[in-house]
This record gives sequence, C-alpha cells and structure tokens, in this order.
Amino acid sequence: MLRNLTRWQVLAGAGVLVVVVALLVTWLAWPDDKPAPRERQYKSTTACLLTDDKDLAGDLAKAAWAGMQDASLATLIKVQHLAITGPQTPANALTFYNSLGVQHCTVIIAAGDVPVAAMTQGYAGFPDIKQAAVGGDVQGKPITVVDASSPESIRNGVKTIVAASA
Repeated sequence: MLRNLTRWQVLAGAGVLVVVVALLVTWLAWPDDKPAPRERQYKSTTACLLTDDKDLAGDLAKAAWAGMQDASLATLIKVQHLAITGPQTPANALTFYNSLGVQHCTVIIAAGDVPVAAMTQGYAGFPDIKQAAVGGDVQGKPITVVDASSPESIRNGVKTIVAASA
C-alpha cells in the first residue's frame, strides 16, 4: 500500500506526524500554573479558643488567636475557635465551653469576661484539659491566667501555653 504513495504524500504524512508529536510533547511538558498543595502533618493535639459573640474581632480574642497561630506554626498543633452565640451569659456560654471539652481539646483558652465565667463554672468537668483565661475573673479557681495588659503580652502568653501542650 505504501508503494502506491508518491514521494510528496510520504513527506507530507511524515511532516504531519512530526508536528503532532511536537505538539503532544509540548503539551505534556508545559509547566502547571497551579502551586503545589502544601500539606501539614498536624500532631494529635488541639488548642481551642472560646470567644464571646465578637468572635475573633474582639481585642482579647484577636491577640489570643494570633498567639495560637504562632504556636501552631512552630509546633504543628491544630487550633480552632468557637464563638458564643445567643445570650452572652455564663449559663449560655457554659454549653459552648462544654462542647470544646467533649471534643477533647488539649488546651482551652477563654478570651473575655463571659467565656472566662463559663470556664470557671465548668473547668472541674474536664480535669485533663489545660485551661487558661485571657481577661475576666477566674475567682481563685486553678486556671492559668494570661497577662492581658497588652495585645503582645496576650499573644506571647497564649503562644507559650499552647506550645507547651505539644
């Protein structure tokens, strides 16, 4: 069958084949524009932040969250936060605090008056969880108190507490 083809037809067919192969090689070798996904291998430790209804927009919570993120980057501890919704009362906040406790957070940070009040009511139910308060009154309970005199002292204090739980 190839004997019936003219020289021009064979050269044209070979040229088309070369072009197709060149396009295929170029397409396969073309760099991917998407950045490679970054994957972290977190430890089986979680630090939890309980905030009032302002969530991370509140001054105390914002500084505490920054410290938690610093500790997470340094030690690969998972961090999460939960805002108290509904009435800003210790009784309502206690349900949110308890939900963090049953999630087996390694450390719970309460930021603000209402979250700290909930912690003082419920801390005894979770004796294996490290607990720290940013602001608020711990009422003499055995809860670690973070110096809340400045955002930087909150950030550094929370970072130290969270990193120590790694």
